[in-house]
This record gives sequence, C-alpha cells and structure tokens, in this order.
Amino acid sequence: MADFLDSSSSAQRQVPQNIDAEVNLLGGLIQDAEGFTEILAILDEESFYLEKHQIIWKALTHLYRQGVVIDLVTLATTLETQGKLQFIGGKEYLFNLIESVASSANVLWHAEIIRNKYILRKLISNSNETIRAAQDPAASPDEILQESERQIFNLAEKQVRDSMRPIEAHITTLLTKLKDRKDGLTGCPTGFTELDSLTNGLQPSDLIILAGRPGMGKTAFALSLASNAAINYGQKIAFFSLEMDGEQLVQRILCSRAQVNMSNLRSGRLSRDDYQKINAQVQPILESKFFVDDNSDLGIMELMSKTRSLKRKSGLDLVVVDYLQLMKTGKEENRAVAIGAISRGLKILAKDLRVPIIALAQLSRKAEEKGRERPQLSDLRESGSIEQDADMVWFVERPAYRTHAEEDKYKAQLLVAKHRNGSVADIDLTFMPEYTTFYNPSPDAFMDQDNDFGEYV
Repeated sequence: MADFLDSSSSAQRQVPQNIDAEVNLLGGLIQDAEGFTEILAILDEESFYLEKHQIIWKALTHLYRQGVVIDLVTLATTLETQGKLQFIGGKEYLFNLIESVASSANVLWHAEIIRNKYILRKLISNSNETIRAAQDPAASPDEILQESERQIFNLAEKQVRDSMRPIEAHITTLLTKLKDRKDGLTGCPTGFTELDSLTNGLQPSDLIILAGRPGMGKTAFALSLASNAAINYGQKIAFFSLEMDGEQLVQRILCSRAQVNMSNLRSGRLSRDDYQKINAQVQPILESKFFVDDNSDLGIMELMSKTRSLKRKSGLDLVVVDYLQLMKTGKEENRAVAIGAISRGLKILAKDLRVPIIALAQLSRKAEEKGRERPQLSDLRESGSIEQDADMVWFVERPAYRTHAEEDKYKAQLLVAKHRNGSVADIDLTFMPEYTTFYNPSPDAFMDQDNDFGEYV
C-alpha cells in the first residue's frame, strides 16, 4: 500500500488521519456500493485527508446520485471527463485501491474511523483560529469565546450536508414524526389548548417574548407552561431564573400541581390532605427532565454555554429565561444596545440549538401612564430590537390587576400580539392566585372557588 501514498513526512504523521481507512473505504465502494447510502450520512468530501481521495469520493458520489453503476470503468471515465484521472494516479491507482481491499463488508467501520480523524483535524484547525484571534490586541474575549464555542458545538452537532437521500428515508422520517405527534402538535406542547392550537406547539428556532406589567403573572405563566411540558409531555426544559431562587420555583410547581394554597405552604400550615396532595406530585416532578439555573448574575455568553452543554448531554426541547432585562450585559453603555445584543444572542441560540426560547420581559411604565388597558409592542422596554428579533410576542393580562373586582379575580388572557408564522389571537385563561398558576379556562372557575381544577393543563 505504501507504493501509492503521497507522503511519509513527519509533519503528515502528526496530523490526525488514517490513510489505510480511506483506501479501504474507497476500494470497498468501488467493489460494492451497496452501503453508499449509510456512508453518505457519515462522510463528505472534506472528511478525507488526501486531496486525491477527496476527488475520488466526489466522483463516486456523482455516479451514485446519477444512478450509474459504480465500477472501475465508470469511475475512471468520470475522472477522465473531469480532467482529474492523471492527478489521482491514473487507472493504476484505482486498480490498486480495489486490490488493497479483501472485502467491502467493513466500509461502515472505516467510515467512522475517517470521520473521527476529520473531527480531530477540525478541532486543531478551530483551536489555531482561536489562538490567532486571541493574539489580536484589539480582540474581544467574549466574542472569541462565543465564536470558539459555536464552532465546537457545530462540530459536535454536525449535520449531514449532503441532502440526497432515497425517498424511503423521507417517508420513514415523516411517519415517525406523525407517530410521535401529540394531539397533532409538531412542536413543544404547552398544555394550553388554544395556544397549542394556534402554534401547533412551540416551534424549534423560535424566540418568544413573554411580556407584562410587574405582578401580572409572567413568571407564573412561564412556569405553568414549562412544568406542563416537562411533567405532562416528557419534554426536556431548561429554566433560567434570574429573579427567583430554585426553592421558590419548586414551591410554585408543587402548589400548582397539588393545588395547595401557596401561603399555607410557605407558613407550614398544611393539612393532612395538603400533605397527601403534595406527596402525590413529588414523584412525577422528580422523574421529569426539568433543569433549573437560579444564577442571578447570568450573561448571554454563560447562558449559551450552559444550554449548548445541556443540549449535548441530555437533549433540550425548550429554554425559558426569566427575565431578559435582568441579564448581565457587556460593555455597551447604551441600555437599548445592550438589550438588543442579548435578544439577538437568544435568537441565534434558538436557531443553533433548534429549540424554542421563551424570554420574559418587562413592559415600560409608560404603558400605564397612557391609560390604555391593552399593551402594545411599543410598550416593551428597549422594544425596537426585541420586537424585531422575536418570532412571537405574548402579553399576560389579568383584569383584576386594574379593576380589583371580585368577578375578575380568576380571569386572565394571553395576548398573542405578534406571530411571524401564523395569526394573532387573544387566548382566555384561568388564573388561580391561591396556587399562583394558570389553567385552561373553566366555565365554572369564577363561580366556585372550591372547584377542582384537577385536570392539569
């Protein structure tokens, strides 16, 4: 085999590569292309170390896509037509590839070896780029860290760039999605019927801004939605709380699930029935994939790092950030610019991870001064960039906040003010202040305080 290797220099030997695996893979595919579909899902042109092997792979891929039988003759003809036959060593080199392979049965194994060596080379290349960037006196450490992390994450989550697949693969994927759908949902379910109907579940890559005046119940709604998704539907949730600690969040979840008065839980004045209700909900919560981060000094870079790590380790279906304006900003002196950088970072993160992100946000106090009952997009603090980056904007509204009327005590609405991929709507909800949680609307909810809301959303 050494007679057709290009170089044996020490520099080459130090670079992660496995020429033997490349030779055996290419020779095996020329002998028998049956496993080509699986190989395409693992390798691309850049995966090969030797340039001539890249050229041969490209020619093999071309033949396979055209439905042409792959053998020595068709491959040599294709390379000659492309003017590359002599560069790779002529027909003799192709013949040597075939002769070097006893069997094509191990091509998948060889493909994994080639891919692993390619990843190592990319890691070295990315590291060298990071070193060069760090040596720039004007370089920003945050920007370098973000770019380096993005490169490594993309490498770890590397998707197949070759989209050519047989139709049966698409059919299988479609049937799997249809089978896994819950109530016709294609995204992360929220448990709120009208909202799920409007959005078909929270869609991957969407940035959702959940806004409201202080005390309206933004955190309560976000927590209700997140716990529904995690506990009822088995979704993997990351909840970043910059305002409340983890214990307070757990208290709210327990009260919501068990329907126990929050004040009684905090004071410890719980009846035997309350204890039984709480104990019944502990195990489902423990079994859920609900991750809480209550670091109050969280910046966009740290959030990106933590979510990417969680995505790699455990998978991730939804990220909640409570709330946007409390996040640590960079060096920008202008607050609007700083918040804009955070919202853009969240949108980029949602696209990179392919998960929906809900970011809570405060409304400007000017909204109350204007005397309007209904909030508008312009009421968002530092609204310009936030509104632009968001795929959806929701407002939480409770009439009792303004009227203080007893008949409005349990009424609530989720106002979908922006929906990039669908229509807007006003969604009626039920808010139970005793449990600090939101439910689907119940016709008797406002008439009977002792009504059992046992069907959790």
